[in-house]
Amino acid sequence: MAKSSGTPLITVSGLSQQSPEQQLFEDLSCGLNVGDRIGLVGHNGCGKSTFLNLLAGRSQPNEGSISVSRAAIVSCVEQHLPNHLIELSLADAVREALPADKRDWMSWKVDIKLPEIGFEPHQSQVLCKDLSGGQVTRLMLARALMSEPNLLLLDEPSNHLDLPTIIWLENFLKSWKGSFLIISHDANLLDAVTTHTWVLQDRKLQAFNLPCTTALQVHQVLLEGRISQREAESKEIKRVEASAKRIAEWGKTFDNPSLSRKAKSMEKLVDHMKEDQTEAVDGYPWNLSIGGEKIQADRLVQLKNLPITPAGVPVILYRVEERVIRPGDRIAVMGANGSGKSSLLRCCWEKRLSEAGEVAVHPRCKIAFYDQTLQQLPNNANLVEGMVTVAETLGVDLRAEDCEKIIIGAGFKYSQLQQKVSQLSGGERARLLLTSLSQAKSNLLMLDEPTNHLDLYGRNELSNQLQSFNGALLLVSHDRHLVEATCNRFWVVQNGALQEVNDVEAAYSMIAATEPKPQVDPSVLKESVLVELAETAIPSSDDAEETLERLIELEELMEADLARRPNRQSPHLHGKWKDEIEQLQKHLELGN
Repeated sequence: MAKSSGTPLITVSGLSQQSPEQQLFEDLSCGLNVGDRIGLVGHNGCGKSTFLNLLAGRSQPNEGSISVSRAAIVSCVEQHLPNHLIELSLADAVREALPADKRDWMSWKVDIKLPEIGFEPHQSQVLCKDLSGGQVTRLMLARALMSEPNLLLLDEPSNHLDLPTIIWLENFLKSWKGSFLIISHDANLLDAVTTHTWVLQDRKLQAFNLPCTTALQVHQVLLEGRISQREAESKEIKRVEASAKRIAEWGKTFDNPSLSRKAKSMEKLVDHMKEDQTEAVDGYPWNLSIGGEKIQADRLVQLKNLPITPAGVPVILYRVEERVIRPGDRIAVMGANGSGKSSLLRCCWEKRLSEAGEVAVHPRCKIAFYDQTLQQLPNNANLVEGMVTVAETLGVDLRAEDCEKIIIGAGFKYSQLQQKVSQLSGGERARLLLTSLSQAKSNLLMLDEPTNHLDLYGRNELSNQLQSFNGALLLVSHDRHLVEATCNRFWVVQNGALQEVNDVEAAYSMIAATEPKPQVDPSVLKESVLVELAETAIPSSDDAEETLERLIELEELMEADLARRPNRQSPHLHGKWKDEIEQLQKHLELGN
C-alpha cells in the first residue's frame, strides 16, 4: 500500500486485471494523494498503460474498486494525437477539449492557455498535422489543462521527443503545482520531477518514497533478497521431501506405523512450505552482449568536407569540414529533431566505401550501423534469417545453428525462432538487431536512437553493455542517462553546423537555449506576420461592426481573466489586450 502524503485523490483497492495473454496485475491497493509526484515504471507489457487507463476511468477493472475523491479533477494527457484532430488548427484542437456546450463562450481560455504552454500567437492557426513531435506533446498538455485539473496522468510523454523538448517538459513538470502520475522510461526525467516511484513487476505494485534511480536500486536489493530467500526455502523443501521419502521407505521396510505416520506428517509439512514459499521472480528477458574490438591505429574514420543530406532529398543540411574518430572515442551527436544527426550517421555509413575521400575509413576498421527504423531486419524473415541477413551486410558468415543459440541466449524463447520479424514488438526487434550487429566484433559502432523502443530496464542493460564495449562509439540519442554513462566526446548539431563542446553540460546548455521551431507553411507564416502587425497597427478593416465585436471580445477576455485567482491570471496578455483595445477605440472614434 502506497503511503498517503496528503488528502486522497484516488484510492485503489483490490485491483486485478487480465489481458488476453496474461494476468497483468492482481490485488493492487494504493492511494494517489494531493502533492504526490509519482513515477510508474516497469518493463514493457507489464500493464502500466492499462493501469493508467483504469485510473482515468477509460476502462473498467476485472476485479477491485477505484474511488475518485470529489476534490479530484483528473485529466489524462493523451499519448498520441487523436485522428479527428489532425486537420484542425492548433487553437481549434485545444478548444475541442472543452465541453461542447462551453466551447463558444469559453474559447478565451485557449488564448490564455497556448502562451502558457509555450506557443506563440501566430502558431494558433497551424494545422495539427504540421506540428512537430514536441509541439504535439505541448498540444496534448494544453488540452489536458483546459479542465483546470489538480491531478495529471501522463503516459510516456517523452516518447520520441528531442532533447530540447524533453528539457522543456522537465521544466514544465517541475513548475506544475498539482499532483501527477507519469509513466516514462527516461530515468533522468523521472529523477528530476518525481518524489515517489511505483514499480509494477510480477503482477504486484511496490511503492517507494524515492525518485526513480534510487528506488530501482532499493527494489533490486529487495528482489535479490527474495531470490536468495526462495532458493533457501527450495533447498529446505527438498531436504524435508528427501527425509519424508526416506522415513516412508523405512516404515514400509520395517513395517513401522510410527515411521509411516511421521513420513505423512512431513509430506503435509512440505505442502504447507510450498504454499508459503516466497513467490518466484519473473526474469527480465533482456540478455544483451555487445562485443567489440579495439585496434591500434591513429584514426578509425576521417570526415572531410562531408555534405550531410536527408535521405532522398538533394538538400545540404550542413557540411562537416573535418572531424576525426579515433580508437577509444565515444562520441554523442546531440541536437534538436530535424537538425541532421541521424543523417550524419547515415551519410557516414553510405559513403564508407566511397573513393571520394569525404569518409576515409582505416583499412582494418570494421563498422556496424544501427538504423533507428529497424529496416535492416527484413519483415518477412524469421528471427534466424533476419540475423543472417544483418550479419551478411557486415561481412560475417553465420550458420543457422549458431544463430539459434545466440538468439536464445539473448532472451528469446525457442518457440519464437520461426516467428516473422514483422510480428515482433519494437523492443524485441531492437534487441534482435543489436544482438545481430554485435556478432561483427566491430571497431566502430554507430547507433541511431537505439533506445526508442526500449523500456527502462532495456536501456539500463544497453548502457551497461556499451560501457564495457571495447570499440569506438558514435551515438545519436536523446537519452541523457545513456549519453552521460557511455560518451566522452560531444558533437552538437545546431544552426546548420556541427560543433564540438568540452563536456555534456556545455552541450545541454547549447541545446536548452534552442526552442523547437514551428513547422509552418509559407501561407500561414504570411498570415502570422499580418497578425503581429495588427497588434501594433490600427485595424485595417473598415467594418465598424466587426471592430466593435472585437472590442467587446477583448473586454470580456480581460474581465474573465481578472476574475480568476491572481496566480491563474495572465498579466503578460493584459498589456497586449489593452494596447489593442486602445487602437480599436481610436479606430471607432475616427470612424465617427
